[in-house]
Amino acid sequence: MSLHAKGFVVIHRDLGVYVGRAPNLSCWSKLNAAGRVAVATFPTEAKARWHVDLWEGGWPDDQGAVGLSLHAVEVDLPDGWASIAALRAAGLEEHLGELAHAGWDNRHGRC
Repeated sequence: MSLHAKGFVVIHRDLGVYVGRAPNLSCWSKLNAAGRVAVATFPTEAKARWHVDLWEGGWPDDQGAVGLSLHAVEVDLPDGWASIAALRAAGLEEHLGELAHAGWDNRHGRC
């Protein structure tokens, strides 16, 4: 995927933006952003849905009810990654969680 191409990110209403995956753990911006400063994108909606199929056994028929959606963003980093600035430009500020500030949702309350 080339820089400044359109890519898709997975959004979960409660977990935020899908950041990426470790061998046995999915990282989300409001749950555990794993210290990342960018998120994985998918070149097409179909590939994003296929990726969710792998961990959920299928893209939900009623995606709104379970809180999943896809959103187009600019891919502004190498290897298909989108920066925090690209997520903000796409209007995804409310979903940034830890990506917006490392102290987000710490034990003393949200920033």
